[in-house]
Amino acid sequence: METELNINVLVVDDNNINRLLINKVLTRWGAHADFAENGLQAVEKVTANQNYDVVLMDVYMPEMGGIEATQVIRATPGAYFQQLPIIALTASMLSSERDQISEAGMNDYILKPFEPKNLFEKLSAYQKV
Repeated sequence: METELNINVLVVDDNNINRLLINKVLTRWGAHADFAENGLQAVEKVTANQNYDVVLMDVYMPEMGGIEATQVIRATPGAYFQQLPIIALTASMLSSERDQISEAGMNDYILKPFEPKNLFEKLSAYQKV
């Protein structure tokens, strides 16, 4: 089962408990995690660092939500911003939300509360080989 992940993840969630939980799981797998509390911070970090393998992006956040942040990232010129895997973190998954997520340019989604096994499977697809 899940053991190790060689991956650099940006976790974007306005809920401190969610960030702590995800960090605990990622650390156990040996993944490197960085954090942002809203979409605005996420855009700043992605633009400044350009070293993330994947972004876990909460959909609903104050200041700037995940959908909007993803649209800003995707609109930034450069292959990195077009190809960076962005996975939505969402508590509910209505078909209208699924459409919004894919239209914004998100690659996938994970339901909250997340199942570690599910998270591992999704992230392992994007790890450095």
